[in-house]
Amino acid sequence: MKVVSAAIALAICAPLGCGADEPGFEPWVLEDLHGEKGFSLRVPEFEVAPGRESQNCYFVKVPDLGVGNDIWVDRVMTGINPGSHHVNVFRVKTVIDLVPDYGTPVKLGDYDATVIEGSDDYQHSPCWGSANWADWPLIANSQHANIGELETDWHLPTDVAIRLHPGELLMLQTHYVNTGEQVTKYGAKVGINFYRRQQVEAPIEMGSLFATQQNIRICANQPRALFSGTCRFPGAVTVAAANGHFHKRGTRFSILGWDGKSIDHPPQDAMFYQSNDWNDPPMATNLSVSQPANTGIWWDCEYQWQAPTEFTCDDVNAKDPEKQGDCCYVFGGNTDVGEHCNVFLYYYPKVETDIFCL
Repeated sequence: MKVVSAAIALAICAPLGCGADEPGFEPWVLEDLHGEKGFSLRVPEFEVAPGRESQNCYFVKVPDLGVGNDIWVDRVMTGINPGSHHVNVFRVKTVIDLVPDYGTPVKLGDYDATVIEGSDDYQHSPCWGSANWADWPLIANSQHANIGELETDWHLPTDVAIRLHPGELLMLQTHYVNTGEQVTKYGAKVGINFYRRQQVEAPIEMGSLFATQQNIRICANQPRALFSGTCRFPGAVTVAAANGHFHKRGTRFSILGWDGKSIDHPPQDAMFYQSNDWNDPPMATNLSVSQPANTGIWWDCEYQWQAPTEFTCDDVNAKDPEKQGDCCYVFGGNTDVGEHCNVFLYYYPKVETDIFCL
C-alpha cells in the first residue's frame, strides 16, 4: 500500500524546494476577493511524491458577504498548478462516512476550514469513496491545468448565476497525480475565485448535472472498449458548459444531445462536447445547447487497455468484483488501478431538484 500524507510530503519537500521557482515556470496569481466583489478560496500548497496520487477533501462555509443575503456568482476563476486531475466544489448534503467535523483544522485563504487527507489511500479513506458525496450538487469544477495555461476563467451566460447561501457547507476536493503522463512537477497549488454578480436584477439560477457510468470493464483480452450512458432533464433547459472525465485508458469522451427515449445512438451532429485527453480535458464554457423537456444527454467513453505503471495487475484484479483475473479495470478513483466515465455539466434554468444519474 502506497500512502503518503500531504503534510509529510510538504515537510520532506521544504528543504529541497517545491519546484515553483524553476526557470520557465510562472506561478498563477489570482486577485483576492472580499465583500462586494466576492470571495476567494486558497488551498495550502503541498507536494505529491513521484509515483503517488493525492485526493483531499476540504470543508468550508460560504461567507456572509451581505447581512445574510444570498450570494449570486456569475464568474468563477481557478488557478491550478499542473498535475491536477480534478478540482471539484460541491454543496454538502447527506453526510455518510465523509464527516467534515472529523477533519483537521486548516485555512482556505481567509476562511476557517477542515481537511480530510485522502492521500493515495483509495482503499480506506472516505475522501476516495464517491458514495459519500452521491447527492452533493456540483457548483464548479476544473480539470484543466497545464504549464501554458494555469488559469480557467468561466464567465457564466448573461443574466445567469450560481446561487450560494451564507453559512452553507461546501466541499472542495483536489486530486493530484504524479505518475506517468501526468506529473506534479511544481507542487500542488489551487485557488478559486467566486465573483459576485453586480447587477441588482434577479438572475436565472444555474443548475448542475452529474452523471456517471459505473458499469465499466476494460480488460487485457478485450483491450478496446466503449461504454455509454444517458441522463434526462425533467424540464426544458439550455446547456451552458460541460466537461468529461476518465482515466489513463480513456481515448475519447463525447457528449451528445438525446431525445430522451431512443435506444439508438444519436447522430454525430448532436455532439456538443469531445475530449481526447484524459490528463487535461477541456471544459466547454460557451455552449448554448437547447434541450426540450424530457430530453437529455447521451455520453460515450472509449478506452484502450494498458498495464498499470505504479501498481500491478494483481492490484487491479483485487478491485474486480468478478475476479476474472484478466487485469480488468473497473470503476474507481485512483487513475492507475481504476477508471471513470463521468459527466460534469451546467445548465439553466435550474430545476427544483438537482440532477444525478449514477
